[in-house]
Amino acid sequence: MSSKQPDTGRLTEPCEGYLVTPPLLEAASFADRLDHALTVLPVAAVRLRLAETSPETMKRTILDIREIMDRHDAALMLDGFPELVRQTGCDGAHVEAEDVAAARKILGDDFQLGAACGFSRDLAMLAGEKGADYVAFGPFGAEPETEGLALLTWWREMMELPVVAAYSPASEMADLPLPEMLHTLAATADFLALGVTQDGHSFDALWQTPEKFLPLFAETAKD
Repeated sequence: MSSKQPDTGRLTEPCEGYLVTPPLLEAASFADRLDHALTVLPVAAVRLRLAETSPETMKRTILDIREIMDRHDAALMLDGFPELVRQTGCDGAHVEAEDVAAARKILGDDFQLGAACGFSRDLAMLAGEKGADYVAFGPFGAEPETEGLALLTWWREMMELPVVAAYSPASEMADLPLPEMLHTLAATADFLALGVTQDGHSFDALWQTPEKFLPLFAETAKD
Protein backbone atom coordinates (compact mmCIF):
# COMPACT_ATOMS: atom_id res chain seq x y z
CA MET A 1 0.00 0.00 0.00
CA SER A 2 1.08 3.55 -0.45
CA SER A 3 3.31 4.99 2.24
CA LYS A 4 1.30 7.98 3.36
CA GLN A 5 2.97 9.76 6.23
CA PRO A 6 0.47 11.23 8.70
CA ASP A 7 1.18 14.80 9.71
CA THR A 8 -0.54 18.10 10.36
CA GLY A 9 -3.38 18.50 7.89
CA ARG A 10 -3.57 14.76 7.28
CA LEU A 11 -7.34 14.89 6.91
CA THR A 12 -6.90 16.91 3.72
CA GLU A 13 -4.96 14.11 2.00
CA PRO A 14 -7.00 12.32 -0.66
CA CYS A 15 -8.33 8.84 -0.08
CA GLU A 16 -7.14 5.91 -2.20
CA GLY A 17 -8.95 2.77 -3.25
CA TYR A 18 -8.48 -0.63 -1.64
CA LEU A 19 -10.24 -3.33 -3.66
CA VAL A 20 -11.49 -6.56 -2.10
CA THR A 21 -12.24 -9.55 -4.31
CA PRO A 22 -15.00 -12.06 -3.69
CA PRO A 23 -13.64 -15.52 -2.79
CA LEU A 24 -11.97 -16.87 -5.93
CA LEU A 25 -11.54 -20.51 -6.92
CA GLU A 26 -9.47 -19.43 -9.91
CA ALA A 27 -8.37 -16.16 -11.47
CA ALA A 28 -9.54 -16.40 -15.08
CA SER A 29 -13.20 -15.60 -14.49
CA PHE A 30 -12.32 -12.43 -12.57
CA ALA A 31 -9.19 -11.27 -14.35
CA ASP A 32 -10.79 -8.82 -16.79
CA ARG A 33 -12.87 -7.13 -14.09
CA LEU A 34 -9.89 -6.71 -11.82
CA ASP A 35 -7.65 -5.37 -14.56
CA HIS A 36 -10.29 -2.87 -15.65
CA ALA A 37 -10.90 -1.60 -12.12
CA LEU A 38 -7.18 -1.17 -11.55
CA THR A 39 -6.90 0.77 -14.79
CA VAL A 40 -9.78 3.10 -13.95
CA LEU A 41 -9.44 3.75 -10.23
CA PRO A 42 -6.56 5.06 -8.05
CA VAL A 43 -5.99 1.83 -6.14
CA ALA A 44 -3.35 1.39 -3.45
CA ALA A 45 -3.98 -2.29 -2.79
CA VAL A 46 -6.06 -5.33 -3.67
CA ARG A 47 -7.04 -7.84 -1.00
CA LEU A 48 -7.32 -11.25 -2.59
CA ARG A 49 -9.84 -13.57 -0.95
CA LEU A 50 -9.40 -17.24 -1.78
CA ALA A 51 -12.07 -19.91 -1.79
CA GLU A 52 -11.12 -23.01 0.17
CA THR A 53 -9.51 -25.50 -2.18
CA SER A 54 -6.23 -27.36 -2.52
CA PRO A 55 -2.99 -25.52 -1.66
CA GLU A 56 -1.78 -26.00 -5.22
CA THR A 57 -4.91 -24.39 -6.69
CA MET A 58 -4.72 -21.53 -4.24
CA LYS A 59 -1.11 -20.84 -5.17
CA ARG A 60 -1.98 -20.92 -8.88
CA THR A 61 -4.75 -18.38 -8.31
CA ILE A 62 -2.42 -16.10 -6.39
CA LEU A 63 0.24 -16.25 -9.09
CA ASP A 64 -2.31 -15.54 -11.83
CA ILE A 65 -3.61 -12.51 -9.91
CA ARG A 66 -0.03 -11.39 -9.37
CA GLU A 67 0.45 -11.21 -13.14
CA ILE A 68 -2.39 -8.69 -13.28
CA MET A 69 -1.08 -6.73 -10.30
CA ASP A 70 2.37 -6.48 -11.88
CA ARG A 71 0.83 -4.28 -14.58
CA HIS A 72 -0.42 -1.81 -12.00
CA ASP A 73 1.12 0.15 -9.15
CA ALA A 74 -0.82 -1.51 -6.33
CA ALA A 75 0.01 -3.92 -3.53
CA LEU A 76 -1.35 -7.47 -3.45
CA MET A 77 -2.59 -8.34 0.04
CA LEU A 78 -3.68 -11.90 0.79
CA ASP A 79 -6.75 -12.32 2.98
CA GLY A 80 -5.39 -14.63 5.67
CA PHE A 81 -2.87 -17.40 4.86
CA PRO A 82 0.26 -15.40 5.82
CA GLU A 83 2.37 -18.50 5.15
CA LEU A 84 1.38 -18.28 1.47
CA VAL A 85 2.55 -14.66 1.23
CA ARG A 86 6.19 -15.68 1.39
CA GLN A 87 5.68 -18.61 -0.97
CA THR A 88 3.92 -16.63 -3.72
CA GLY A 89 5.46 -13.17 -3.57
CA CYS A 90 2.45 -11.22 -2.32
CA ASP A 91 3.10 -7.84 -0.72
CA GLY A 92 1.46 -8.79 2.56
CA ALA A 93 -1.46 -10.29 4.43
CA HIS A 94 -4.69 -9.03 5.97
CA VAL A 95 -5.79 -10.83 9.14
CA GLU A 96 -8.08 -10.43 12.14
CA ALA A 97 -6.69 -8.10 14.79
CA GLU A 98 -6.31 -10.98 17.25
CA ASP A 99 -4.05 -12.80 14.76
CA VAL A 100 -1.61 -9.96 14.09
CA ALA A 101 1.13 -11.16 16.44
CA ALA A 102 1.16 -14.67 14.97
CA ALA A 103 1.04 -13.36 11.40
CA ARG A 104 3.90 -10.94 12.03
CA LYS A 105 6.01 -13.80 13.34
CA ILE A 106 5.41 -15.68 10.08
CA LEU A 107 5.92 -12.68 7.80
CA GLY A 108 8.86 -11.06 9.55
CA ASP A 109 9.53 -7.40 8.79
CA ASP A 110 9.63 -7.62 5.00
CA PHE A 111 5.90 -7.85 4.33
CA GLN A 112 2.94 -5.58 4.99
CA LEU A 113 0.33 -6.62 7.52
CA GLY A 114 -3.20 -5.27 7.90
CA ALA A 115 -5.67 -5.86 10.71
CA ALA A 116 -9.46 -6.15 10.58
CA CYS A 117 -10.69 -4.48 13.76
CA GLY A 118 -14.45 -4.25 13.35
CA PHE A 119 -15.43 -1.11 15.22
CA SER A 120 -13.11 -1.67 18.19
CA ARG A 121 -10.64 1.00 19.21
CA ASP A 122 -9.00 -1.41 21.64
CA LEU A 123 -8.42 -4.06 18.97
CA ALA A 124 -7.01 -1.46 16.61
CA MET A 125 -4.56 -0.17 19.22
CA LEU A 126 -3.54 -3.72 20.11
CA ALA A 127 -3.00 -4.54 16.43
CA GLY A 128 -0.76 -1.52 16.08
CA GLU A 129 1.27 -2.57 19.10
CA LYS A 130 1.68 -6.08 17.70
CA GLY A 131 3.00 -4.95 14.33
CA ALA A 132 0.14 -4.08 11.99
CA ASP A 133 0.94 -1.62 9.20
CA TYR A 134 -2.66 -0.47 8.92
CA VAL A 135 -5.99 -1.05 10.65
CA ALA A 136 -9.38 -1.53 8.99
CA PHE A 137 -12.70 -0.48 10.50
CA GLY A 138 -16.05 -1.78 9.32
CA PRO A 139 -17.81 -2.99 7.41
CA PHE A 140 -19.86 0.15 7.08
CA GLY A 141 -23.20 -0.14 5.31
CA ALA A 142 -25.37 2.25 3.36
CA GLU A 143 -27.01 3.75 6.46
CA PRO A 144 -25.33 6.34 8.73
CA GLU A 145 -23.27 4.73 11.51
CA THR A 146 -22.51 7.54 13.93
CA GLU A 147 -20.26 5.66 16.34
CA GLY A 148 -18.27 3.99 13.59
CA LEU A 149 -17.69 7.28 11.80
CA ALA A 150 -16.67 8.93 15.06
CA LEU A 151 -14.10 6.17 15.64
CA LEU A 152 -12.80 6.49 12.09
CA THR A 153 -12.42 10.25 12.42
CA TRP A 154 -10.77 10.00 15.84
CA TRP A 155 -8.28 7.42 14.59
CA ARG A 156 -7.21 9.43 11.58
CA GLU A 157 -6.85 12.60 13.62
CA MET A 158 -5.00 11.07 16.55
CA MET A 159 -3.08 8.00 15.36
CA GLU A 160 -0.22 7.64 12.89
CA LEU A 161 -1.17 4.21 11.62
CA PRO A 162 -3.13 4.43 8.32
CA VAL A 163 -6.78 3.44 8.45
CA VAL A 164 -8.96 1.62 5.93
CA ALA A 165 -12.74 2.14 5.93
CA ALA A 166 -14.42 -1.03 4.66
CA TYR A 167 -17.74 -0.50 2.89
CA SER A 168 -20.00 -3.49 2.24
CA PRO A 169 -23.60 -2.79 1.22
CA ALA A 170 -26.30 -5.14 2.47
CA SER A 171 -27.10 -6.02 -1.15
CA GLU A 172 -26.47 -4.76 -4.64
CA MET A 173 -27.25 -1.08 -5.15
CA ALA A 174 -30.14 -0.92 -7.58
CA ASP A 175 -29.05 2.37 -9.03
CA LEU A 176 -26.75 5.33 -8.57
CA PRO A 177 -25.93 8.04 -7.39
CA LEU A 178 -23.66 6.58 -4.78
CA PRO A 179 -24.87 6.57 -1.16
CA GLU A 180 -23.75 9.56 0.90
CA MET A 181 -22.02 7.14 3.27
CA LEU A 182 -19.47 6.34 0.57
CA HIS A 183 -18.60 9.99 0.10
CA THR A 184 -18.29 10.43 3.86
CA LEU A 185 -15.95 7.46 4.21
CA ALA A 186 -13.81 8.58 1.28
CA ALA A 187 -13.52 12.03 2.86
CA THR A 188 -12.47 10.57 6.22
CA ALA A 189 -10.29 7.47 5.74
CA ASP A 190 -6.85 6.97 4.22
CA PHE A 191 -8.18 4.09 2.12
CA LEU A 192 -11.69 3.04 1.10
CA ALA A 193 -12.23 -0.72 0.76
CA LEU A 194 -14.79 -1.81 -1.82
CA GLY A 195 -15.61 -5.00 -3.64
CA VAL A 196 -17.95 -7.27 -1.67
CA THR A 197 -21.42 -7.09 -0.16
CA GLN A 198 -22.10 -7.89 3.48
CA ASP A 199 -22.80 -11.53 2.61
CA GLY A 200 -19.37 -11.79 0.97
CA HIS A 201 -20.61 -11.86 -2.62
CA SER A 202 -19.26 -9.74 -5.43
CA PHE A 203 -20.26 -6.07 -5.29
CA ASP A 204 -21.11 -6.04 -8.99
CA ALA A 205 -21.94 -2.34 -9.13
CA LEU A 206 -18.24 -1.72 -8.55
CA TRP A 207 -16.72 -4.49 -10.64
CA GLN A 208 -18.98 -3.98 -13.67
CA THR A 209 -18.76 -0.16 -13.80
CA PRO A 210 -15.81 1.10 -11.71
CA GLU A 211 -15.98 4.41 -13.60
CA LYS A 212 -19.06 5.35 -11.60
CA PHE A 213 -17.00 5.22 -8.41
CA LEU A 214 -14.24 7.48 -9.68
CA PRO A 215 -15.78 10.66 -8.18
CA LEU A 216 -15.01 9.24 -4.73
CA PHE A 217 -11.33 9.55 -5.55
CA ALA A 218 -11.47 12.67 -7.69
CA GLU A 219 -8.33 14.18 -6.20
CA THR A 220 -6.27 11.12 -7.13
CA ALA A 221 -8.05 10.18 -10.36
CA LYS A 222 -5.85 8.73 -13.06
CA ASP A 223 -5.43 10.58 -16.33
